[in-house]
Amino acid sequence: MLTQSDFEAALVATITDPEILERYTAQDPLVIQQIRSQAAFFSLMAQEIDIATLEPFNKTRDRSIIADATNKGILPIATACQHILEVINRSTASITLSQGRMIEDNSGGRPWRLLQSVTVPAGATGQVVVEQSEYREISYTVPTTEPFHRFKVDLKDDLSLANISVRDTATPANPYPLKIRWMNAAALDYAVNVTTDSLRRLFVEFGDDERAGRTAQANQVFIIALLETYGEVDVSRLRDASLLDVLSSDEQRVSVRFKSGGLVKQGADPLNVAQLRLLASYPALYDENAVFLENFDYLVRQKFMNRTHFISVWNENVQERHYGVTWHDINHLNLAVVAKNPAEQASIQQEIKQLIGRADSLYQDRMNIRVVAEKPCQVTITGRLAAVHDLDTVKAQIKNLLVDRYGRTTIVASRWLVNGFNSQEMATLLRNNIVAFQDRISDFSINVQAGTNKPHEWVYLTADSITVNLERTADSVSAPWIL
Repeated sequence: MLTQSDFEAALVATITDPEILERYTAQDPLVIQQIRSQAAFFSLMAQEIDIATLEPFNKTRDRSIIADATNKGILPIATACQHILEVINRSTASITLSQGRMIEDNSGGRPWRLLQSVTVPAGATGQVVVEQSEYREISYTVPTTEPFHRFKVDLKDDLSLANISVRDTATPANPYPLKIRWMNAAALDYAVNVTTDSLRRLFVEFGDDERAGRTAQANQVFIIALLETYGEVDVSRLRDASLLDVLSSDEQRVSVRFKSGGLVKQGADPLNVAQLRLLASYPALYDENAVFLENFDYLVRQKFMNRTHFISVWNENVQERHYGVTWHDINHLNLAVVAKNPAEQASIQQEIKQLIGRADSLYQDRMNIRVVAEKPCQVTITGRLAAVHDLDTVKAQIKNLLVDRYGRTTIVASRWLVNGFNSQEMATLLRNNIVAFQDRISDFSINVQAGTNKPHEWVYLTADSITVNLERTADSVSAPWIL
């Protein structure tokens, strides 16, 4: 996109009057101001035209994807890692560590919180679950009375938001539950909305007495409680830790360490642009409420995409179409999921059940868990290469590229692919990234395994499922010139 200086240079290049050109060279304010105002106008117009460029099906530009996530209310929320901690008491007295006590891991210097209290007798070892998160509260005084007043939440450097809650300072205090996009929030309800912008900054938005929520009054004080986390943690490096504060002489003889294989919940960073690109392909009518036509796939994927390799949620109609009619499926949803951490498989299934139950009480405890069937997709690539290219090298490049894009743990393969992978998209990927296919001699064709896949089938590519048949053509001796 052309900048304002580019437009200014183009305007100056069109000046044919030598007197005006001389005035511009001398930086005459009358000439400079007119030219730069026109350049600024063209620059703003170019931005509007660029933004208005339609992306009817797949959004590709990062700013379009982030704008879509902002409009849909997808917040940059991270998941805090939880792990089992061993507390070794070498003192002669019993030691009690209360809930919320902070420790620090020696590998990365990250703070962890005890999620419950633990009492360890003298000479014994106890266990407690800790979470990599920090809790703090912000006191905010409303400067002026206005509808839907917003307050920017400043997070600590390198930390992401894991949870947020708001309450006022009345006696007793009134909690303000979070209502995304003011859904199911009536006028005068105690509620807030948390929003984000194109820079992924977070804002707490208060309501309006006449429309939704309550209008924040001038000088009214709110307490905003934040839970911040580093997100994904390399648990393989977690070994020793230490108490952040030592409160007694007995605690000096207490050591703590992370239990081997004690991961409880895998931490996860906020959704990145690649993951948001997939969510941007869903119609805007799906949200966190009881969703249109019982399609909860978007809701579940938004919450659990960064903790799973594969998610598929389907309703009764889809179940009957692919598996037949049984009375067990009446008024039931079906779920097939593969967790990134196998130890979390059962807990993630339970969390998804609770999430859907909150969105639509009809499906509370009405979900059938299906076993995921892995289904490597067979792809055959047939091509001809110019003599200058090495066949084995090109074959390796093709397989590495396709597995990197459509492999087992990729975003593309993380959902139910009814008709498998798109051969045109695959061909464009090869043409743009394999140098051997970018000359005027080489050519190739792709044959992707046809057929309809069922919702529980996890379709992806592997190096063994890709067959590459290449042969040489256009020998350099018989074709020395290529026009």
